[in-house]
This record gives sequence, structure tokens and C-alpha cells, in this order.
Amino acid sequence: MGLSKQELLNLYESMQRLRKFEEEVSVQFAGGNIPGFVHLYTGQEAVAVGVCASLRPDDYITSTHRGHGHLIAKGGDLNKMMAELYGKETGYCRGRGGSMHIVDVSLGILGANGIVAAGTQIAAGAGLSTKVLKSGKVVACFFGDDATTEGMFHESMNLASVWDLPVIFVCENNLYGQFTPYAKHSKVRDIAERARAYGMPGVIVDGNDVVAVKTIAQQAVERARSGKGPTLIECKTYRWHGHYEGDVYSYRSEEEVEEWKKKCPIANFRTKLVTEDAATNEELDAIDRTVDDAIKAAIKFAEESPSPDPATVKDNVFSPETISEKMPSLDEADELPLALTIQETLREEMRRDPTVVLLGEDVTIGVFGVTSGLASEFGEERVLDTPISENVIAGAAVGAAMTGLRPVAEIEFSDFLTCSMDPIINQAAKLRFMTGGQVKMPLVIRTNMGAGFSAAAQHSQSPEALLMHVPGLVIAVPSTPRDAKGLLKTAIRSDNPVLFFESKSLYFSSGPVPKEDYTIPFGKADVKRPGKDVTVVAVSAMVNKSLSVAEKLQSEGISVEVIDPRTLVPLDIDTIISSVKKTGRLVIVEEGCLTGGFGAEVAARVAKEAFDYLDAPIERVAALDTPVPFSPILEQTVIPNEERIENAVRALVGE
Repeated sequence: MGLSKQELLNLYESMQRLRKFEEEVSVQFAGGNIPGFVHLYTGQEAVAVGVCASLRPDDYITSTHRGHGHLIAKGGDLNKMMAELYGKETGYCRGRGGSMHIVDVSLGILGANGIVAAGTQIAAGAGLSTKVLKSGKVVACFFGDDATTEGMFHESMNLASVWDLPVIFVCENNLYGQFTPYAKHSKVRDIAERARAYGMPGVIVDGNDVVAVKTIAQQAVERARSGKGPTLIECKTYRWHGHYEGDVYSYRSEEEVEEWKKKCPIANFRTKLVTEDAATNEELDAIDRTVDDAIKAAIKFAEESPSPDPATVKDNVFSPETISEKMPSLDEADELPLALTIQETLREEMRRDPTVVLLGEDVTIGVFGVTSGLASEFGEERVLDTPISENVIAGAAVGAAMTGLRPVAEIEFSDFLTCSMDPIINQAAKLRFMTGGQVKMPLVIRTNMGAGFSAAAQHSQSPEALLMHVPGLVIAVPSTPRDAKGLLKTAIRSDNPVLFFESKSLYFSSGPVPKEDYTIPFGKADVKRPGKDVTVVAVSAMVNKSLSVAEKLQSEGISVEVIDPRTLVPLDIDTIISSVKKTGRLVIVEEGCLTGGFGAEVAARVAKEAFDYLDAPIERVAALDTPVPFSPILEQTVIPNEERIENAVRALVGE
């Protein structure tokens, strides 16, 4: 078989650990000891073991909802795994992740994932990290047959190929996507054929033959490690249990299941070991007993472990922020437009930290010129043009952030964030929490927002409030070049995912920017103009409009205080409430739509915490609840203007 006796015994033991662990999980789930859902790996053991036996301890893997086998094969701790399935504090993720989300960063296990094909994007990002950092690591990405019908799979395959990333894509073709045969979902008979479309090798292997899998995987690993790029391996295999435990799998016959059980990867491998005198039954029985003892110990550990303390339920939604404010005076400042300020800030941070990389569509040129010229200084290994693939731009940035880089991803227009919602909402925002704090997410997603250019409804939106509803995301919305520099530096240095919204109507508006290095803490509003009669809380481009109104009304004796929250999450509600207690009146101005907007959250908080101080109802000024039109006259009707802000202020002071 071409392997040493110890290597063969290790393969056998590893497969038995997988099999016996899953058998016990089935028993414990049926007994009500394991909550939620479990998706068992039984029958597919040769794939995980064969692939992981080809990896170094420091190599990475990404996994799936059916991921117990991958984790154990990579060296996962059975005690911590079982405790996690029980929902206990001693589990890998402190009971926050469960069966579908187990992670062990110390072993290079970047996580099982409940989103089908999401691991392909994370793997691409991890591959980018290994390439930029020159670590020599590779990434094995496990996924099922029906993941190949997901768009993110194709975006990830293409990106990995274009960038020659050291990723081994391992398809576990167990013939079914949940309850439906794969043949009903695709006309491509052999998934390995898809590799040709992306210019990479595609190989088919018997997924029930652990030695065959290891041999093919080793070739792909060597290819990736030598800089020759990715490989797609299709492992033909079969899951013995249903899609999830409790699934009666009426969609397939008992005869079919029994026929595949005759191809059992463990029983057949054992027979081969004995008949070829590679091992004795006594030796293999001893291994079985050792594994049985380890499984029993894992159950005991899980049963005796404490449950999480409900008081800790909010732990690890965010990484701690340690950046303090360092705002220099304007004595030594340059007058710079917002676009150039952002460019210079990116340049400074890339010089300061070699792990900062930029990626996005056309970033070597730069939409609105923001990133123009950075590639000439830092090279296209750190300023990376991507295909038009917003989903994998965000998803790869997540994987890169998990594995040592500080990516700054650009989505050309905030309207296109809808194409990258899964990696933002289900990965970037949740992974630190779901992993029990194992993962940091030093990720920035830059994008521009707002109307005023007759770009119509799909290039003019202000969706920042949409993402306030997702715990785990920081949302920064600067209104001045000075704030943009300080907030962007904080964002890049943060270990949290930050959505950085830039108003395109402000890109060429100039303001003073201190020359020296400084940061602005998240969650600290700025009083742009003090006043005593009315508080105006304004966001982004609406700040300047509100300041113009305040200046005009001052001549009439109406004193308006203008507050720029600067970050919507975290929100400095204390500064807003303090102002409202002084003025007794509040106007909230935003460019996004009225219904469900940022202003609704502020109004609700103020109504609860400062109701007795209000002398008048809260006024809100926002875009009309309609898509942004193309025609200039219609567009100006939809978006807020100074007249509407002024009317709202006058309404509160009785004029």
C-alpha cells in the first residue's frame, strides 16, 4: 500500500475515532442529551482521514454542517467536541456554536459552517493569507456535492484559480443534496469536470478507499504548496444516515443503503490490513478498545461539565476595543478632499502594517480615484483586483481576517452589498461569537453610499441602517475628511468587522486633516455645533446640510446643536440624550429611507430615556419611502434637503 505500518495503523485508528464518535452521538441524540440538530459523518470516514493525513499540523481546513469527521481527523479534542454538542461551557465554542459551528483555531480548523458552500470563500481567504504571508501553509476545503450548485462555490473556485491560491477543494459527493439526488440538481455527472472551467486539475477518487484518497490528496497538497495553485478532488462516497439525525430518509431505498454499506471504508480497510499482513486482528482490536475508552471519557466529560452562565450570553459579540482618542489640533493640517484623505490613510496604514491588504473590483485604479496609485507602491500582491464577485470579495476577506491579514475589502457601491450579505451577516458578524471568542475578525469593508448623481435606484442607496440590526458589526459613517482619517485608522486596527460607509457626494468636499497619526474611538459622537434650542442628529452628508441650516437659523435667534454620531454601531446615545435634556427638542436627519431607518432607533431610545425632557414630538427627516429615481427633479424630491431640515426645526420651535 506504499505506507509504513504505523501510518496504516494511524489511518485505521483515525477512521474508528470518527465512526465510534458518530455512533455515540446518535445514541446520545436519541436519548435527548444533545439538543438541536446533528448531521452525522458515518460512512464518509476515508475522505476526512485521507485528506487530513496529507496535511501538516499548521495547515488549515474549512468544514461543513456535517463536519465532525473533518474536525476529528485534523486532531480535534473529543472531550471538547462532545461538550460542545451538549451545549456546555467546556465545549470548543463554550456552547455558542454547537454541532454545525465547531472551530479550533490552534489546529487550523477554521470551522464547520451551517451555510452551504460558505467554507469555499473562507478557504480562498485563508489561501490568500498563506500566499501574502509566505507561510507555506495550504488549505483543505471540504464541501458536499450540492454546494457546487451555489454561486459562492463558483466565485471561490474562480478566485482561487486566478490568484493561484494554495487550496485543495475536496468535494464529498455522497450523492444527495439533503433529500434530493444530486443528479436532479445538475447535468454535470462528475463534479471534477467543473475544474476545467476554472483552469485547475480535477480528479475523481474512490471516497471509500482511505489510501487512495491520501495518495490523491498528497499530490494536490504538494502542488498547492509549490505555488502551482488549487485542485478539485471529487470523492465518491455515501452517508449512511439521513441528512440529519432523525431523518427517516424515505427518499432512498434500504437496498441502496445496504449496498453502500458493503463498501464500508473501515471494514474493508481492516480486511485489507489483515490479509496483506500489515496488521493483526489483535492489534486492530486493541486500537478499537482505546478508541472506545476515549469516547466513553468524552461522554463523561460532557455530562459532568457545567452549562454556560446566562450572564455571559453577550460575551464575544465584539472583540474589546483598546484604541483611545488621539485628536491633534488643526495647527498643522492639510486641506484635503475626502477621497484623497481616505487614500492617504490607506497608504499610511499599509506602510505601518504589512498585513494590511486591499481587495476589490478595480482597486488598482480606484472608483472615484480613492485607491489610485496604491498598487504602484505596494504591489499587486497587497492591492488585489478581484473579479466582479462581491460575494467572494467579502467571504475571502473573512477568511483572510481569520488567518493573519487585516483586509480592507471594497464594494464599489453600497447597493452591491446585497450581493455579499451572507459572508457579512452569517460569517463576519457571527464567527467570533459562535466560536466562543476564538476568532478575531480584523476586517474593513469600504463602500460608498448616497444619491445626487442621477445614478438611479441601484447605485444611489443608503443602506447603512439595514445592517444595524445585525449584532457583531461596527458601522462607521464619517462626514468630514478629518473624521474619515481617524475612524478609518481605528477600523483597520480594530479586531472587529467594520462597515465603512463613505458618501460619494462628499468625496471631493475638502476639510482640514491633521498631518500626524491619530485615531477616533468608535461610539463617540462629535458635537459639530453647540446650541440650546434644538438638537439635530445628522448622519454623513446630512451633517453639512444641517450645519448650513443651523447657521441660517442662528441669525433668527434659533440656536441649533448639531451632533454627528460618526458610528451608528456602537452608538453614543449618551451624548444625544445629554443634548436633548438641554434643548428639549430633537430632529434626526438621514439620507436613507424613513421606515426602519437609523432615526427610528434614536427616536425610540430618546423616547425611553429622556421622555420627560421632550417639549415637542421628535421630528425625523429622511428619504421618501421609494427607490431613488433617475430624473434629477425626482431624485431631489426623494432625498432630504436643507429646506426639509429647516422646516422640521421650525416646527419644533413653533414657527
